[in-house]
Amino acid sequence: MRRGKYSRHRLAGPHDRDVAYDATLRAAAVRVGRRGGALTVEPADLRRKVREHRVPLDVCFVVDNSYSLQADRLVEQVKGLVFRLLEDAAARGDRVALVAFRSGIAEATVALRPTSSLRRAAEALRRIPLSGRTPLPDALVRAGRVLRQERYRRPNARPVVVVVSDGLPNVALRRGRDPVRDTLAEARTLRRAGIGCVVVDASPPGRSASCGRDLAEAGGGRWLPIAELSPDVFVDAVLTVA
Repeated sequence: MRRGKYSRHRLAGPHDRDVAYDATLRAAAVRVGRRGGALTVEPADLRRKVREHRVPLDVCFVVDNSYSLQADRLVEQVKGLVFRLLEDAAARGDRVALVAFRSGIAEATVALRPTSSLRRAAEALRRIPLSGRTPLPDALVRAGRVLRQERYRRPNARPVVVVVSDGLPNVALRRGRDPVRDTLAEARTLRRAGIGCVVVDASPPGRSASCGRDLAEAGGGRWLPIAELSPDVFVDAVLTVA
């Protein structure tokens, strides 16, 4: 079930399910009016709902700061997403947290506890070090822990995990296990806990090894290729999974 008040519409993508039927039919009618013939709906007519939320969000970013990702560029993009989310956070009570990979150690760390402060978020992003490992399953465990703790403090807030990664985990939760399987298992755990999921896939186009799409599916969330990402598209995705 999609939450939030339907306020406007935009062109729908291939994975959008929250269809704005009124806007879709209007688009189809305009097209048919130009060409003539019976009213039919074509893919180009589809519009999706853009919803505004009134409940606060608790959003935990899991940022892949491994060497494989040109981390400086990625962190700048994540900073833009965080800023867009917090622009009017004071009015809604939104908060963001940050989980990243520790330098020199094959585990993740909570780099920023939940906050609505742009300054604190920017400082935490600036301090993220490069890491040679990608312990994505551990990062999801820690993100889930942060959001569960916040749920006790703010039971009215909607929890969401935003994973920004190339989808190539190389550290499992335990020695001898498959990092990808552990990643997908933790995504399913988050889903069962009622935590929304958005995956910003930073892998190069066409890289079949990335588990980004599978991660979004396991978490019951949205998959967004970073090449097509804009702050508005990102915020819409967060609202649809919250």
